[in-house]
Amino acid sequence: MVRPETEGLWRRLHRWRLLPFGAVIVGACSMTSATAGEAVLLVDPTVALDQTWTHQRFEGETDYERVTLDGIDAIRAVGRDSASGLYREVQLQVSDHPWLEWRWRVDRLQATADIRVKNREDFAAAIFLIFGRPSMFNRDVPTLAYVWTSDRLPEGAVVDSPYHPGSVRDIVLRSGGDRLGEWLRQRRNVVEDFREAFGREPPPVVEVLALFTDNDQTGEPVEAYYGAITALSD
Repeated sequence: MVRPETEGLWRRLHRWRLLPFGAVIVGACSMTSATAGEAVLLVDPTVALDQTWTHQRFEGETDYERVTLDGIDAIRAVGRDSASGLYREVQLQVSDHPWLEWRWRVDRLQATADIRVKNREDFAAAIFLIFGRPSMFNRDVPTLAYVWTSDRLPEGAVVDSPYHPGSVRDIVLRSGGDRLGEWLRQRRNVVEDFREAFGREPPPVVEVLALFTDNDQTGEPVEAYYGAITALSD
């Protein structure tokens, strides 16, 4: 039970999907280190989830598990009227490794989701890059998210978070259900995307990476797969 004196604070934090987990995440997640020019494997789906990730639960529990699908190792995410995500500390220097490459796939998508609206904000698949460590005293650290969502938004759209406008920005890489059930490859320049989303240079370090699939708002079925994610120098 939440004590009355902390209930208001809990409600404010509850719907930010990414806050605050600093004290929890350090014990469970390893940091990433590499020299410039060396590829960095940020997400390795072959490793046991409890060895790499902290599962942060906000509403219910999205089911995350390791699978192999069409010969591709992946993390499967299935919504259970839930909002929860996997987090790991990465300490990635974006000037040395500005590029991200990954495969992902969505098999079921929430058609009525709208990430611009608080009570419809569900993600079929989302990869969050957190440029700082959220805390009680520093809640709104810059956060860039790559998302797959409904066709209410066109691909390429940049969306200001309805919960944390100005500090969390979503870039819609895939929208709608035209390519459900297909593995799709993505390659993005994080520095350029941050500039486009925020209109300024990014902080030097991505401290935390998160995977997030949820359906607590729409209640509609969602199923997504995240393949390996690699950071590259070029």
